[in-house]
Amino acid sequence: MTYYLAIDIGATSGRHIIGYYLNNELIIEEIYRFQTKIIKENDHFYWDIDDLFENVLKGLQVAKELKKIPSRIGIDTFGVDYVLLDADLKAIYPVYSYRDDRGYRVMQSLNSNEEMFFLTGVQPLGYNTIYQLLDDKRTGRLKNAKHFLMLSSYLTYLLTGVLNNEYSSLSTTGIIDTRTKRPVDKIMNMLNVKRDFLVKPITSGTLIGKFKDAIAKTVGYQAQVYASLQHDTASSFFGSNAKDDSILLSSGTWSLIGVNLIHPIINESAYKDGLSNELGIKNTIRFLKNITGMWLINELIKENTKHIDIKEAVLLAEANRHYDGTFNVNDQTLHSPKNLKQKIIKLLLASGYQEPDNDGELYFSVFHSLALLYNKTILDLEKITKKKYQTITVFGGGVKNELLNNLIEEITGLKVIKGPIESTALGNIMSIV
Repeated sequence: MTYYLAIDIGATSGRHIIGYYLNNELIIEEIYRFQTKIIKENDHFYWDIDDLFENVLKGLQVAKELKKIPSRIGIDTFGVDYVLLDADLKAIYPVYSYRDDRGYRVMQSLNSNEEMFFLTGVQPLGYNTIYQLLDDKRTGRLKNAKHFLMLSSYLTYLLTGVLNNEYSSLSTTGIIDTRTKRPVDKIMNMLNVKRDFLVKPITSGTLIGKFKDAIAKTVGYQAQVYASLQHDTASSFFGSNAKDDSILLSSGTWSLIGVNLIHPIINESAYKDGLSNELGIKNTIRFLKNITGMWLINELIKENTKHIDIKEAVLLAEANRHYDGTFNVNDQTLHSPKNLKQKIIKLLLASGYQEPDNDGELYFSVFHSLALLYNKTILDLEKITKKKYQTITVFGGGVKNELLNNLIEEITGLKVIKGPIESTALGNIMSIV
């Protein structure tokens, strides 16, 4: 049996998923799961990058223990975050999380945000890589930086010793033009860096290299590392098995809702409606909107002293459908995980709604608000693409959320088609086979 391994790292957890083909069907099996640790220090948020890589290695060792040694390995992570390397190819710490507010402060100080969209096709958002890098320039972190690696590419570098950046992940940065796949000179000049700062861009499906000898010794075998679709949304859309005439919704920590296109759409309407262009499989375009998703519920659960899980939260929300308060789930104040419940209540009160009487009403307001923003985005997509859609394909962890899926059908009028829960792992493996 030939095995493939998708290392799928999300903002809250990571998974090692083994895949193999049986009778032309891709069978997958989760063999290892871990939490993605975030460090909160002095009002900043960092990734525990050493713990992250240690868990990557542990999952590789589990494959050996199970006698399911992969021949090919692909890694995908969330977009926008990155690691800077100095001239000695050592990581410059700390590795910031997109949950940090530093990029928002930079974005608010610029008058060129609309121009950034028309240069790249990427919606200007405070957590975008470009704004984080401009903060690095402001604080002097860029002075010692020789190379820039997206987080997924940094992990493949640690395994292989080979420097590269994969296009689907690189397209989330707001640095490259999604029309040409080349860095935008004006933006590179803003950063005062040369083109080789981004190292070698490669397409998904490219062989990066085999394990370094030290890695092979640690995990107990040798394997080849390929560039998967390294942005998890790109892998998720590819693995969704959705039809071209359906709206696509990757429903998880984030909600990514959009459509697949051949060419990017970069115009005033796309900019004003908050839509973005990102690279997918074979240079296709994911024309989509980034919407804060189940992260809101997960953080509210963390704040809740009653120690409930997501299933209980959904049940509580279902029992409180009478509550009519809604809010903008993409409000900038909700970006950082600090006092989230009070921030949501403040938004509800500002819109004239009563404060939720209990947690169930609060949770329902989140799901209801998500469905409303999905609907607005679908209407925007239909207006810009000049196409009507009849279905919405939901994939990822949100497939299991019947309350949210029912709200989507009720509010949008579209039929919900349930795609695979592990769409990201499927897309990862499919892109390296």
